[in-house]
Formats: sequence, structure tokens, C-alpha cells
Amino acid sequence: MFNLNIFKAISTEVLSIKNDLELNTEIQLINKYKTAKSKAYKEAIIYIFKDRGYTRLEIGQLLE
Repeated sequence: MFNLNIFKAISTEVLSIKNDLELNTEIQLINKYKTAKSKAYKEAIIYIFKDRGYTRLEIGQLLE
């Protein structure tokens, strides 16, 4: 049960960050990803790229 609560908290944080970043351009997201310290922040940016139709390979190439 404890692990589920942690997962929910992390998921909520990622979704909250994702909603805040939705309107950013790809260039802005790439720059924010490269300077981010938070794992949740980086995950949110990856989810945005997935929502925009990018494949895993494309996301990896953009963020390397």
C-alpha cells in the first residue's frame, strides 16, 4: 500500500508539471529537459513529446 501511495504522488506531480509545460514549444522543452534536475520534470517533458506523436527513438534523439 505504501508503494502505491508513492506512485500516486509521483504520478500526480508529473501530471501537474506536464500540464504547466503543455504550451511550450519543442525547443523550449528540450532546453528545459537538459537543465532540469527533477526526475518528475524530465518525465513530464517526455510525456508531452509522446502526446505530440513522437516515437521513443525521436524523443531520444531530441533529448540527447
